[in-house]
Amino acid sequence: MKHLQKLIHKLPSIFFTVSCFVSSFTLYAQEEEEPGELLPFDAVIQSEMGGKRMKFYGNTRFNFNQAYFSNWISGGESALTLLYGLDYNFNYSDRNGLVWDSNLLLSLGTTYVSGSKYLKKADDRFEINSLVGKQINTYWNYSGFLNFKTQLLPGFKFFNQDGEELRERVSQFLSPAILQAGLGFYYKKNQDFWVNMSPVSARMIIVSKKFTQELEAESKYFGVDFNKRSKFFFGALISGFYKKEIMENIIWENKFSVYVNYLEKTENVDFDWNSNMRFKVNSKISGNFILHLLYDDDLIGKLQVRELLGLGINIDL
Repeated sequence: MKHLQKLIHKLPSIFFTVSCFVSSFTLYAQEEEEPGELLPFDAVIQSEMGGKRMKFYGNTRFNFNQAYFSNWISGGESALTLLYGLDYNFNYSDRNGLVWDSNLLLSLGTTYVSGSKYLKKADDRFEINSLVGKQINTYWNYSGFLNFKTQLLPGFKFFNQDGEELRERVSQFLSPAILQAGLGFYYKKNQDFWVNMSPVSARMIIVSKKFTQELEAESKYFGVDFNKRSKFFFGALISGFYKKEIMENIIWENKFSVYVNYLEKTENVDFDWNSNMRFKVNSKISGNFILHLLYDDDLIGKLQVRELLGLGINIDL
C-alpha cells in the first residue's frame, strides 16, 4: 500500500517521462525512414548478419600488471595483478522480424602486494543481458529486456588492528545482486551501436539476510532495510552500447545505462558507464585501459570509480 501511494503520487512525472520516450521514438522512427524499410525482413537479415540467423562472437583476455622493488632507496612495494575477462554475445534474427540479442560479461582479477598476507580483489563482475525485440522497421523494435548482475567472489574490508592485518567480509555471491526487467523500444543501427529505452522498468536489489540482520534499525545494506532480503524499485532505464575504431589498432568500446526511480528520490539519477580502450599490438597481444564510473544512490550513494591499465593476451572468439 505504501508503494502504491507513492506510485500514485508520482503519476504525473511518470506520464511525462513515458510521453518523452514515445515522442522521441516517433520522431526518430520518422527520421529513419529509408528505402531499406521497404525490404522484406529476410533482406534485412542478409544485410545486417551476412545471411546468418544466428551469430556467436566475443572476446576473452588475460592481462597483467607487475612492479618489483629490491633495495630501492626511494621506497616501493612489489605487486602483481592478474586479470581475466570474457565478453560474449549471441544474436538471432528471423524473417518474421524477431530479434534476440544476449550478452555475457565476466571479469575477475586479483592483486598480490608484498608484505600483505591476503590476496586482494582487483575486479569481480558477472553480468547477463538479454533483449528480445519485434522489428517495426529496419532499425526500430518493440523490446523487452532482462538484466542480472552480481559478483562471484567474497568482498572484504581490510584494516589493521594492534599491528595485525585483518579483514571483514562485506559482500559475496548474490549479495548484492541486481535484477532488472522492462518494456520499451530498441534502436539498433548495427552491432557497434544500439540503444534500448524502457520507460516501464522494474528493478530489485537482492542480498543475503545474514548481512541485514546485523544492521542497526535505521541502517541499510546496499539499500536494503534491516532484516530484509530485497528492495523493489519501479522506474525508467536507458541503456546502450557504442564501439568505434578511433585510429588504427585502437578500439574504443562504451557500455552505459541511466536509471530513474519513480517511487522515491526521482531527482537522484543512477548511471553506469564502462569505457574500454583496446590497444592492439598484434593479433594476440593487446593493451587495455578501462575506466568504469558508477553511481547508485541505493547502493552507497557515492561515485564509484574503477580504473585498470594492463598488457596481455587478447583473443577474439
